[in-house]
Amino acid sequence: MKFREWQYLREHPAVWRILLGIMVIPLVYAATFLASVWNPYGELHRLPMAVVNQDRPVEGVDWGQSVTRSLVRSHTLQFHRFTEKRALQDLHSGKVYLILRIPNDASWQLRHLGNRARVLKVTYETNAGQSAVAAKMGNSAMQKLQATLNREIVQSELAQLQASSAKLGRQLGETSQQLAQTTQAVAAGMTSPQVTAADLAISQGLKQGSRQITAQAQTSAKLKALSAPIKLVQHDVAPIANNGTGMAPYFMAISLFVGCITLNIIYDAGKRHGQARNFLTAWIDKMAFLWGFVILAASGMWLGVWYINGLRPLEPVKTYLFGLLVIVAFFSIVTCFRLWFGLTGAWLMLLFMLFQIGCSGGTYPIELTNKLYETVHPYLPMTIAMAGFRHTISLGGSIAPIAGILVGIIVVFSLGTLGYFYAHRQDPVND
Repeated sequence: MKFREWQYLREHPAVWRILLGIMVIPLVYAATFLASVWNPYGELHRLPMAVVNQDRPVEGVDWGQSVTRSLVRSHTLQFHRFTEKRALQDLHSGKVYLILRIPNDASWQLRHLGNRARVLKVTYETNAGQSAVAAKMGNSAMQKLQATLNREIVQSELAQLQASSAKLGRQLGETSQQLAQTTQAVAAGMTSPQVTAADLAISQGLKQGSRQITAQAQTSAKLKALSAPIKLVQHDVAPIANNGTGMAPYFMAISLFVGCITLNIIYDAGKRHGQARNFLTAWIDKMAFLWGFVILAASGMWLGVWYINGLRPLEPVKTYLFGLLVIVAFFSIVTCFRLWFGLTGAWLMLLFMLFQIGCSGGTYPIELTNKLYETVHPYLPMTIAMAGFRHTISLGGSIAPIAGILVGIIVVFSLGTLGYFYAHRQDPVND
């Protein structure tokens, strides 16, 4: 039995290259994507957070300073000591993912915890619009921190209570000794005024001990009732409706890039049709059709996420128009490589897309991946597109700088496609 397929492959070595290229696609996808999500919760010490200490120390208690120093030196979380203004700026820009704010009366409340059993509310802010996953991870980390702080404070109060109780025991012991001595003195014939003075001292000692015992009992009851004196309260500067809204920038960017690659694999943009024309006319004719096609594709995606998924961006019109800009930029890149390198160019763009999926930080914050991904992350087209979508969907603010970068990409790679048409201006026309 002869294997015709093997014979065909021997006669057409170019097909081998195509098959080998396809063979490595699962490897590249699995390796790059898994690398980006391998151990994010084990890398929380690389997730930048800010602590703003507004606490004012009282009577030798400086809880805010103590907690701030402990957090900054911690090896489990990456906290930085910031001012209020800088912390908010960095939270909105995505340079930090959480702000822990220690209130100005923290030390005072904890100093009087035994007398005024009030819950100390410590707020922290996240930015789900920038990264929904980071907000969830930050919330989880703060719950653990809350448990740790509560345990430390209650243990400290109990230690003080034990020390105070020991002191009270010693005082009562001394009073008991005084009582015994007075009794002996009476038996020995002590005068009446002397006995009265001794009785008064003993009475005052017993009253003081009684008051302290009552206070200690009340303190114990308060500590028992208030086993969690600190409560961390979350606020989000850019809340999102659901997880899908937070992940939308990531999946929309991937969808648009996939569409551009698929179009270039199926439709050969280098073939000219109709009467022979100069290269500029042929380029305009081809690009006008293909740009119109990808704009319709992006419009279809927008209608789908709006009506099927129920996405409701902060700025719907701007989100739609930005999506059109993104797909034209992606198309310009992919088409340029497809024209100059043929199907190999399309294959390279497919690998590039898979690489971007791992490096764009769409699933977990990029700081939780690895140094290579973190280094190239800011310069990837998909990262740039996701940043713009985040602004229009949940963050708000200007996207002018991002739009400017995408326009620059369109201009540069469109010149690349125009250069291809010029280089092949003598090629025969395909009817």
